[in-house]
Amino acid sequence: MPWLPDDVWEAQKAERVAAQGNGGDGGGGKGGGGGGKAGWLPDHIWEAQKAERAAAKGAGKGGWQGGWQPRAQPVWQPMFAMGGGWGKGKGKGKSMKSFPPSQRVWVGSLAGGTTWKELQEHMDGAGKTKWCEVFENKGKGTGAVAFETDAEAANAIATLNGSVLKGSAIEVDGWTKKEEEAS
Repeated sequence: MPWLPDDVWEAQKAERVAAQGNGGDGGGGKGGGGGGKAGWLPDHIWEAQKAERAAAKGAGKGGWQGGWQPRAQPVWQPMFAMGGGWGKGKGKGKSMKSFPPSQRVWVGSLAGGTTWKELQEHMDGAGKTKWCEVFENKGKGTGAVAFETDAEAANAIATLNGSVLKGSAIEVDGWTKKEEEAS
């Protein structure tokens, strides 16, 4: 399609619109698309049509109003550097080692598939548990519970030893360090 001066182009466009009787090009893409035949439009006409469509839709109702504004891309940082260290969230940093041995109890003969939550609910009958753990692999079938006070740990040993959890009678005993094997 050869290039035409703008005034000639506008006259031909008006003739096409009148012949089609649809009152416009249908608001398609830059090609004019929608209801009429697709074709190239000069930039100033395309910009005017785009402005008319934006005004018809109403400003601020979606779309791209202000144009693209570049934002500074932050430099990549590892997760521990962003928050000022690895951090200690809720429950982090605790383990059985953070409680004195007098507040810890060993639990044996746990049924397979027992979760720490189930063990905790069972052990809460003797006192407020602060930490509960069910061991896997080498310590399978055993667990450990830490109580708030020494008295609660002693009460758990006295009252819960021989109690039934998930169909299995459990053993509850005081916490002692694992003895080294003599060779």
